[in-house]
Amino acid sequence: MRQSHLFGRTLRDAPAEAQTPGHQLLLRAAVARPLASGLYTWLPLGFRVARKVEQIIREEEDRVGAQELRLPVITPAEYWKETGRWDALEPVTFRTRDHGGHEYMVAYTHEELVMHHARTEIQSYRQLPAVVYHFQEKGRDEARPRAGLLRVREFVMKDAYSIDKDMEGLERSYWLQYEAYARSFERMGLKAISVESDTGNMGGDVAHEFQVLTDVGEDRVVMCTACDHRANMEKARRRIDVAPAGAAAVPAPSEVPTPGIKTIPDLAAFLHAPAADLLKSLLFRLPSGERVLVLLPGDRDLGEPKLRKLLGVPNLAYAGDADFVALGAVAGSMGPVGLGSARVVVDASVEAGKPYVTGANKPDTHLRDVVLGRDYDGERADVHDVREGDVCPRCGGRLAIERGIEVGNIFKFGPYYADKMNATYLAEDGTRKPLMFGSYGIGIGRAVQTIIETNHDSRGIVWPMSVAPFEVHVVALPGKDAAVRGAAEAVVAEIEAAGVEVLYDDRDESAGVKFADADLLGIPFRVTVSTRGLKAGTIEVKARSRDDVENVPRAGAVARVVDLVTHERARYRLPAAPLGASTPIGTPA
Repeated sequence: MRQSHLFGRTLRDAPAEAQTPGHQLLLRAAVARPLASGLYTWLPLGFRVARKVEQIIREEEDRVGAQELRLPVITPAEYWKETGRWDALEPVTFRTRDHGGHEYMVAYTHEELVMHHARTEIQSYRQLPAVVYHFQEKGRDEARPRAGLLRVREFVMKDAYSIDKDMEGLERSYWLQYEAYARSFERMGLKAISVESDTGNMGGDVAHEFQVLTDVGEDRVVMCTACDHRANMEKARRRIDVAPAGAAAVPAPSEVPTPGIKTIPDLAAFLHAPAADLLKSLLFRLPSGERVLVLLPGDRDLGEPKLRKLLGVPNLAYAGDADFVALGAVAGSMGPVGLGSARVVVDASVEAGKPYVTGANKPDTHLRDVVLGRDYDGERADVHDVREGDVCPRCGGRLAIERGIEVGNIFKFGPYYADKMNATYLAEDGTRKPLMFGSYGIGIGRAVQTIIETNHDSRGIVWPMSVAPFEVHVVALPGKDAAVRGAAEAVVAEIEAAGVEVLYDDRDESAGVKFADADLLGIPFRVTVSTRGLKAGTIEVKARSRDDVENVPRAGAVARVVDLVTHERARYRLPAAPLGASTPIGTPA
């Protein structure tokens, strides 16, 4: 490929909208260009990278027995309505109608569609297990697209789906996909770790994310400093060691005047009490009209994903004035004692028998010595946040919090979708049983930008060989010199004949511009053919990841370059270890 004909130009400076180093380089190196907020066009260099990422994933999916297919991106509403996700996903999906008035959704994901095909194509246990996958566009109406390809409104996802006859089969399929993911990311040059995650609006109970730790990540990953326990913030738990305390010695609740006090920090300062001794009260209204009071220690924040999962709702809505009036509550001075009819959720970190200060449901008034189990009751659940230094729920070590980018996720649904869509098969015993389902996704664009975020220096991208747009960058200096141009083209032809991908910089630019662009584009090896080198009978060879330059005699230069490329390629070809032989981190004990 001649660089003078390359569609896409490099930029000396990063556009003002670029938010992270990888976003800056994505734009400067002509990997992709924005078309509108959250919508990007792959330019040829970037598209070559994306295709290589896809091919790595394809090889690993094929290796575990998955079959590639292709589903539409425009999907009929009827299938989403069967599972209830037509309504649940409304805030974050793109919809349309055809001329006949039929409703469609731009696919957010493809669980419903695969399950529909599974219930029509799979009749008997003899057809199971089955795993299918595809690479397809997804549309998500992100309210705040950010950081280039890290959060967009349209993207290509590789999503795979396993269909099994029982939980034992699903367990095997799940961990085979786990291994395929681990190998895929390693071959891409990404150091991805697995963490326990919340299933969110995907449904089911068991899920893992693959996270790449980096300061530019928007996710927070909770990690134990003493063992391999890891979870995202939505799923994270901590050990709560609470000594049982008797309430008999605690006085009955008594009112305390608190004029103008409506927040936990203000109440703590007014009473000269730690926030942990105060009770935080949060009131929500569910779509059904039910009111839910959530109680937490004053030093803890609500973990909203945990509460959404507990309540079975996609979103939380705080109660309004009418709800406070109906319950006899007062905003800023609300508490569980004497409250009207509401569902009460008491966080697991609220200590039974311990006296707390809480709202008295009267203006400018709070109650002292309010005790769980004596003065009020409720259902116990872990709905609070986890923080740096908390105690690990597995080993008792200390928890740390890192930032990360989620590059993949896997979900174990079991019969969740089959039950909703009446998807069954004929079992060995002659009965109809639900199909066991799993789902596994990798965003291609996010993977590409994460590679850039974690593989660059002050001069530009440093592509891993496995995904680099080209393997060798041949630079002619000066480009207009006929002898140099002829020698460079001969080198290009010889290297390409050896099966190596070459970008040839034939432009009439200065050495400084060409070398700066070569560093910016980040192709693994630069081969420079120059007037000075030709006089000396040598060609300059340099690895992008190193500062030293090797001057190789012309006669052996191509062989040397091919040898370097072959060696670097081998770094990303993993040995074919027996599948299922390893026990991945996160496997239940």
